[in-house]
Amino acid sequence: MIDLVEIKHETWKFEFEKLKKVYTTKLHSYHIDIEHIGSTAIAALICKPIIDIDIILYDKNLITQISSNLEQLGYISKGNQGIEGRFAFKQQSAFVPFTNQYTKWPSHHLYVCFSDSLALKNHLLFKQALLNNQNLVEQYNLLKKKLVAEKGISRELYTKKKTDFILNVLSKLDFSIEEINAIKIANS
Repeated sequence: MIDLVEIKHETWKFEFEKLKKVYTTKLHSYHIDIEHIGSTAIAALICKPIIDIDIILYDKNLITQISSNLEQLGYISKGNQGIEGRFAFKQQSAFVPFTNQYTKWPSHHLYVCFSDSLALKNHLLFKQALLNNQNLVEQYNLLKKKLVAEKGISRELYTKKKTDFILNVLSKLDFSIEEINAIKIANS
């Protein structure tokens, strides 16, 4: 079963900012940016209670050092999972990232993305499209509600069934046919 929640955007933003502070402190010597992406980054968008975060890496040669630092915080490296330029990191427990305060953190997906990766472009432009168009947010909410109401829907199937909507939005943005096809393949 998939749980969708309607939690105030400010709550997600607050939790993201706390996580961002941990990453900024741990990775302060690297040239990075940190972005809140996914449904929790969009006001009025229903979502799974999971924050999506991209750490944007400008120097590809530093991926090993960044990965090592994130592993020290308690993350498990999952590699690129077949998506070029995007590296996934999983929480070992709800207490990851490890800090001196022994804090319980919200569930989150953490990615390190090369600054020129298609994955990052996808994340940022889709987010911007939703931020700029309340009608798209409403359409996306309707689709999500319809999908979670389907009998026997799994997370994997839920994600796959959202792909056509996402690709339709992206096709109207600054993406080539080749890029759209690459995103479609990565999500199938």
